This record gives sequence, structure tokens and C-alpha cells, in this order.
Amino acid sequence: MPPHILITAAVNQEIENLSQITEKLNAVHIGGRKTYQGYIEKSKVRILVTGPGSVNTVQAMTACIENSKPIMIIQTGCAGAFQESGLQTGDIGIATEEIDIHLGIESEKPYTPLAELPFAVLRKGGTALKSRYPCSNSLSGLACKAIVNALAKEKINVKKGPFVTVSTITATEKRAKSLYSQFSACMEAMEGAGAAHLSIHYNIPFLEIRSASNMVGKREKEKWDLDLACRNSNKAVLAFIRSFDTKMLTAS
Repeated sequence: MPPHILITAAVNQEIENLSQITEKLNAVHIGGRKTYQGYIEKSKVRILVTGPGSVNTVQAMTACIENSKPIMIIQTGCAGAFQESGLQTGDIGIATEEIDIHLGIESEKPYTPLAELPFAVLRKGGTALKSRYPCSNSLSGLACKAIVNALAKEKINVKKGPFVTVSTITATEKRAKSLYSQFSACMEAMEGAGAAHLSIHYNIPFLEIRSASNMVGKREKEKWDLDLACRNSNKAVLAFIRSFDTKMLTAS
């Protein structure tokens, strides 16, 4: 397959707006999953719905990467925003790092940070990675600039910051405040650490762009807006792809 961008989301709703504008779209089955190939603007893309959670994400992305290595991975979709981040429903978060909050050594006290693992789960060069996976600083900066410019008239706030990956969705204010105090994260989702880990393993530039469908904390689903978050995250990814030049990857 020609040089392409792999765009992933957990469920179809999170990526259907991008799929609808992809030209010369055709479906292929890879790793037991349906993927779509085509063009967005001038960029060749492969669109992948991984299924929710890190295990699904890693399986689906590994199959695609082994089939044809992309020049970049963009993960998108919805997320919960932390109140303290300043983000609101519909706003955009861009990950500077992904933090797997479940990797570590349990503390004897509840709601306190896990102690660091005594071993690396992944190494990048001479750096031992234990639970935090850095994203491309240059790409996140370029994406932020492109998205801010493209969405300026829509009054959508855009912020870069750490994301946390959870397996259990936060559903209490106490837990939300505890997570923010530990990690100063702007968003919570379920797939990012798996995707970031895999991107580092395969040495592929990684960018994560999400929109807030809800605030992290007490589950008040009547206040959620999944449709808005899906539309806005897709607008943000499109804004970046429209500004994208392969030369951007040399500095990532």
C-alpha cells in the first residue's frame, strides 16, 4: 500500500463523518476487521474501527501495521474532560502523553498514586517507559495550530495536555478529583495508552485528537453529547490533515 495515514477510533460513530468525505473509498478485511482505504484531500488514508479498550486497539492496529506500515497514526473519538482542564463538552483535546493509570504498584492507601514499576514495559532508545507514553511534541503543536485556526469561528476550545487511559470509566467526583490531582490530565479515554505504546514500538509518529462528550465524574448521561463530540473530533482531524505535509514528520 502507498504511504498512508492510519486513522483509528473505537467505534464507528466516532469516525463516520471522516468516512463519508473520504474519496475512492474501498473496504478491505485485515486481522478479522473491516478497514477502509481512500483519500482525504491529498492524503492517502486507512480508516480503522478498533473496538473499545486497549486490547481491541492493539490487536486491530497491529494487524494493520503488519499489513502495511503507515507514515503516521491519528487516534480520534470521544473522551471525558476533567473539570479542572478548562475544557467543556465539544471542546478538543490533543494528547502530549498517554498515561496508563493501571500500570504500577498498589499503594496501601486508597486514592493515592501507584508506585512506579521496578521494570520497563517498553524502551525507546535509552529511555525506560513504565506507564507514560510520550506523543509527538512537534505533531501535537502543529495540530493544535491548524485546529485552532480552522475552528476559530466556532468558539471551540483546543488544548494540549496529558490523557489518562482507564479500563474502568470514572463515575464519581471523588475519583475524578483524585485522578486529576495525580496526573493533571485534560482527558480520560480507554484506548490511548495501547495506541501510543504500539506507535512507539513500531517507531511511527502518533497523534491523538479527541473531543469531550462529557465531563469526568458523576455519570449524568442526559448531559452528554456524543454527536457533538464525534462531529468536532472529525472536524479537528480534517483540519490537521488539510494542513498536513510529509515534511512535518521529519521533526516529529
